[in-house]
Amino acid sequence: MKLLNGAALRALQYGSMVLAASAVVACGGSNDSGTAPGATISGTAAVGAALANANVTLTCKNGSGSATTDSNGAYKATFNFDAPCAITASGGSTTIHSFAAGSGTYNVTPLTELLLSYLAGQLGTTESALLAGISSNASYQSALSNSTVIANAEAAVVKLIKDTYGITLSSSSFLTVSFTPGTAGADADLDTLQAAGAITSDGQPAASLVAAAVAAGQAAPISSGSAGSVATGGTGGTGTTTK
Repeated sequence: MKLLNGAALRALQYGSMVLAASAVVACGGSNDSGTAPGATISGTAAVGAALANANVTLTCKNGSGSATTDSNGAYKATFNFDAPCAITASGGSTTIHSFAAGSGTYNVTPLTELLLSYLAGQLGTTESALLAGISSNASYQSALSNSTVIANAEAAVVKLIKDTYGITLSSSSFLTVSFTPGTAGADADLDTLQAAGAITSDGQPAASLVAAAVAAGQAAPISSGSAGSVATGGTGGTGTTTK
């Protein structure tokens, strides 16, 4: 057979690399550049029932990604980003929010919506402003990347639910615990909360519960430190609401 000369071979190799790169881009979702190498954020979107075939968008300090949940509400997005990231899952008439402090498992549920309300109260803002400010506000970025801040906030939400509804959640790490809809544990917690009226029919935490979470956060403010760092604050008082 006829052999290719060096120039023709190099041209063929270059063309193959271009085609391969194009195929990778075509197969992926949003993959905007962050300064950190590609990493994966995954989790489950559920409101009691799984939020199946929902669109998931992730907007980070740097970079953004997207995914679609499967029939069990599971999602996975691998892209270049700098954390933290705001997460929005939308399916049908339901839109719920969460956040990721870095790569790993981060669920999207009414509990994570409530967690954001508490953190917004701590930071003296609203949930919508907190989510919008993740890409630009150094204090928000510091708080949502601080493991102690997050753990304290989760504990405060767990206590608020216990004080208000008499329900003890199976895990205080509801933001990051792995679970599958239809099983015991974190998913059963959502079903119990829904039956108690703590979660509304559109997958949102009850308005009175949100108001109590904001007030509890305001009672345990996060103070700004130097260079955008924050003090962790306390878990705060929870108050009570009526069902």
